[in-house]
Amino acid sequence: MAETGRRSKLMPKPEAEELPESRRAFRNLFNCFYALGMQAPDGSLPTRSITWRRIYYCFSAVMYLWQLLLVPTCFVISYRYMGGMEITQVLTSLQVAIDAVILPAKIVALAWNLHLLRRAEHHLAQLDGRCKKPEEFQVILDGVRFCNRLVWFYQLSYGFYSFSTFVCAFLLRQPPYALYLPGLDWQRSQMQFCVQAWIEFFIMNWTCLHQASDDVYAVIYLYVVRLHVRLLAMRVRRLGENASGDDPGGYPDERRQEEHCQELQRCIVDHQTLLKLLDCIGPVISRTIFVQFLITAAIMGTTMINIFIFANTNTKIASIIYLSAVTLQTAPCCYQATSLKLDNEELALAIFQCRWLGQSARFRKMLLYYLHRAQQPIALTAMKLFPINLATYFSIAKFSFSLYTLIKGMNLGERFTRTN
Repeated sequence: MAETGRRSKLMPKPEAEELPESRRAFRNLFNCFYALGMQAPDGSLPTRSITWRRIYYCFSAVMYLWQLLLVPTCFVISYRYMGGMEITQVLTSLQVAIDAVILPAKIVALAWNLHLLRRAEHHLAQLDGRCKKPEEFQVILDGVRFCNRLVWFYQLSYGFYSFSTFVCAFLLRQPPYALYLPGLDWQRSQMQFCVQAWIEFFIMNWTCLHQASDDVYAVIYLYVVRLHVRLLAMRVRRLGENASGDDPGGYPDERRQEEHCQELQRCIVDHQTLLKLLDCIGPVISRTIFVQFLITAAIMGTTMINIFIFANTNTKIASIIYLSAVTLQTAPCCYQATSLKLDNEELALAIFQCRWLGQSARFRKMLLYYLHRAQQPIALTAMKLFPINLATYFSIAKFSFSLYTLIKGMNLGERFTRTN
């Protein structure tokens, strides 16, 4: 008996406590928000201590002042003192300045609606509770791992651009962005050049942390919604099966028909919960991606002009890396939105594939209602002006390439070379 009691103490906790949760997909994302002073996660020191809460509020105020006011101001003022700057350096600074100046609008839009993202976790908990099979748990677990790794991928990609620009600056003996920093003149001495380069490197790393967090959140949330749409489609395809999952092989009796009606009702409730989830995250994504759509064409056009007309080899490498980072700002979100629309269409097809023959009249009526609702497309828009999909992204990329072609046709590079 004693040995049996000892074994029971060593046994793991019940499996119900170890089930994967969709909200864990946002762990790394909200850790980034925590480091940026946007929101303290549950269980952290600011949520447990009044003293630490006040310290965190002061830290948040400093971070918002830094990113919303000081960094854009440094970029804007620097163009007043561009006398000794080369055109390559001006364009390298300009392509980043456009992003840095518009970033406060994205930060404000995200911070103001952060409570909506937290509210979405309540709907995700309801959808998680509907998962009963091991394959469903595995889908959620794989999604959680992918989303947390995606945050690191964004941070490393943006940080790699910052590091490459920093290295190119030392190779060219020019500061990365030639920001206006009071009391520093990088042309005066090697020491002041090194100090300015390191300060700009720190500023850009912190800006990249903000930029990556503001860009990756939409991709993660849309991916999690897609996971639950696919899980719902799996449950819908199983409608009409026995509890064991096999084909009943004939028309079900009244008891089974009633069980199938109840399962169909639960699937309809799941679909309504998914729509409520989209209502939570849709407005947040709409505002931030709208801001990004407005500047993406200008950024891509400026970067391509710098790469193909003015830049030397070192600057070309850094600008190509930056162009890849700009692609990450909009393309993955547009891809996830397009894929979500396709997954919703697969859900409608799954309704056709369920075993509805031999079911009760009530079941068939509910199924027709559900089919009508599921066939309504899920279309996300940016402030109700631009659809969020791959077609919009390619239109922006096409416009930026047209802008580059226009500038190249004007032979500005040759004119500038002759002038100098």
